[in-house]
Amino acid sequence: MPNPLELARSYIDEGDEHRAQQIVLGQRHRLPDHPDVHAEWGRISEELGMARQAMEFYEGGLKLDPGNRECLYLLARLLNEVGHFERSNHYLRKILRKDRDNAASRKLLHDNYEAMGLKGQASAVLSGEGKAPASPERYFPPSVSKNQVDIFLDFFSGREIGFALQEVDPDTGTSRYVFHETPLSHDIVRDHILGKSTVAAYPLRSDNVVRYTGLFARIPNRVRETYAGQQSYLILLDEKIKSYVGKLAVFAKSLGIPAYPEDYGGLGARLWFFFEDYEHFLRAREFLKAFIKIAPEPETQYGLEMLLPTRPTGIGWVEQCIPLPLGINRLSLRRCLFLDDDGHPWDEQLGFIKKIRRFSLRPATKRLRCHDTSSKPWNGKALAFTDRIERLRSACPVVALLMDRALAGRILRREEKVALYYSIGLLDETGNAIHRLFEPAPDYSYSKVQRQWERLQKNPISCLKIRLMLPEITSSLNCQCIFDLRGGKYPSPLMHVMPHMVPTSCEFKLPNRLKLKQAAHRYVQLRRHLDEERRVISRLEALLQEHFSAKGISEFKVNDIKIRRESVNGQTAWRLEHS
Repeated sequence: MPNPLELARSYIDEGDEHRAQQIVLGQRHRLPDHPDVHAEWGRISEELGMARQAMEFYEGGLKLDPGNRECLYLLARLLNEVGHFERSNHYLRKILRKDRDNAASRKLLHDNYEAMGLKGQASAVLSGEGKAPASPERYFPPSVSKNQVDIFLDFFSGREIGFALQEVDPDTGTSRYVFHETPLSHDIVRDHILGKSTVAAYPLRSDNVVRYTGLFARIPNRVRETYAGQQSYLILLDEKIKSYVGKLAVFAKSLGIPAYPEDYGGLGARLWFFFEDYEHFLRAREFLKAFIKIAPEPETQYGLEMLLPTRPTGIGWVEQCIPLPLGINRLSLRRCLFLDDDGHPWDEQLGFIKKIRRFSLRPATKRLRCHDTSSKPWNGKALAFTDRIERLRSACPVVALLMDRALAGRILRREEKVALYYSIGLLDETGNAIHRLFEPAPDYSYSKVQRQWERLQKNPISCLKIRLMLPEITSSLNCQCIFDLRGGKYPSPLMHVMPHMVPTSCEFKLPNRLKLKQAAHRYVQLRRHLDEERRVISRLEALLQEHFSAKGISEFKVNDIKIRRESVNGQTAWRLEHS
């Protein structure tokens, strides 16, 4: 009786593939217990286009000898051809763990990683180290100061002793984190920022508290594997993820919660939250759960994970490290950069860190739990300011213009900032509004704005001062505000919403004796008040003239005072008469 292998091969040589296929199907369950025979039947099945049967033969050989390199490689190659890259990688890693010099397996593993867009792993497998290919364009590294490193360390402070460095195994291309039992020092962080190493920090301190957390949106492995041959589609998905995380950041800000999106080296995007105080990590988890519950859902099913300091192990939990921003993701060899709300990287990453604002966790969590998505669905717009600030914005065109400029990201002049500080800043009880105003500007610094806001004197800016500082704005807007200035108050934008905050001018309280310089100073201030009042009175008289003429009256009584219109030498004059 002829050998089934030889018979199937002869049919293939004769071109009778149908008979060869029948022999293959008949031999599937009658093979000898030898992996080499399974490998040969797998090769024949591949020639006949019977990929499923070929996989069964290779897997049968591996059941007999799990370390058979021929079956391992043939199965990995077939899985590569049908697009199952992750499964193919699994078998190739088995080969390379035992045979580091297997060039064919190494090349195929490199091709798999390339197809999946994991250039860092591909480079590590082929060259033995994860380095980006040389570029003809020169790179000029920044000068990282101690102050910049201090700020970075302050935001990502966590475990007192211990950090990890991300590495890629040159034999298998797998990512790993190597623990170092030393404090996170300035030199280590500087090397991380310069791209010499990639640091992963442990957020959890010894007393189980954290000061930051986040969300991680990524393309699921099954989707990345399915579309591994279509890099343009994977790039489109990555852009959609960045856009979605930017949308989450805008949503968070609409609830008064600062959030900062980041591109995770082309392998997803993260959204960072920073707390004012150290909080128990379970409170951080509850915050993230509450946020995810009401946040906008993605257009497609991305994987959205919580960046927590621990991960479950079936029974209990184990501490885990989180790769820090600004470093190079060793899997893709791309930088992890902070993004604006539109998904574009900030030009000055080190400068951007100064813009980061912390928030109080417990009130934020309470706000999320009280948020009713059914009655008021989010419209994609930013949160309105408080009622007082919005009323002032509607009533005072100068303040409205300055707010619009600030929110548009314009760099305001000192005089414009002063006008906002001493109007909006005095109405802002928490400081959130003044930070929201200045945050879009390139020169924004959280610490500087916070320090300035905390030092504000409780004297609102006067309209006269605004006219002196911003004559081009006030003249173009033709401001015609009318205030009740009784009691010696001075005109100020805050008279629209909180007149009791405008104090009585001390210039009206005169002692019996004054020195010449003091008297001259008081005189100038009072004349300015007088000029301001005359302008307001002139506008009021014009309004009264219009109403009196329309009604055909010559007098009007307000409480116990009668306003009388008279004609003196052809000119209209106004008199007040007490009843």
